[in-house]
Amino acid sequence: MAEAFLECVIRLTHFSKGCQQGCVEEAYTHSFATGMVEFAQRNPQAWIWFNLLLTEHLASDVRYDRVVLGRVPQQPVMPKRILVAGHPVTLRRISKSETGNAFGWYHGAKQEAQLYCGLTGSNLAVVALHELTHAVHHMYDLKKRDTHRAFRQAQLKGWLGIMSHNPSAWRWLAWVISFPLKATLVPNS
Repeated sequence: MAEAFLECVIRLTHFSKGCQQGCVEEAYTHSFATGMVEFAQRNPQAWIWFNLLLTEHLASDVRYDRVVLGRVPQQPVMPKRILVAGHPVTLRRISKSETGNAFGWYHGAKQEAQLYCGLTGSNLAVVALHELTHAVHHMYDLKKRDTHRAFRQAQLKGWLGIMSHNPSAWRWLAWVISFPLKATLVPNS
């Protein structure tokens, strides 16, 4: 059921952003990231339900529902590594001088997602999802102009894998999406 719901959200995000067959990888990445954040923030009850559904159907005691409700003793921290399609991807904060006028980067050769340390709020959620979606596309070997179906399937399988096999990563992302006024990459703020 969680898979079917996420598939519907992915389809909806791409449709609402006009991202259809013929769009390039960057468009699918941005569409997914902004669409997920907008969906969660505009539909808080559905967002809570989805994370409760994940909690009930995953093998371990992930408690994603408690995270999105703010019922955790402290805010989750950004993980240093996550598995994407079975491959480790490093997450790293970068300084303003390293950004090259972007808020984040994904380096395929290094398998590293880099996030500008000054990111806050919904921008942090969108950029984190964006760069990690580049990692999903990379690990599923998508090309710049792959098919609409290939992008949707990779996003569905890749993100379900992240939610299933990287509880600390999804707790952090779900919290950042749920509480944008508190979201920051600065430790202990």
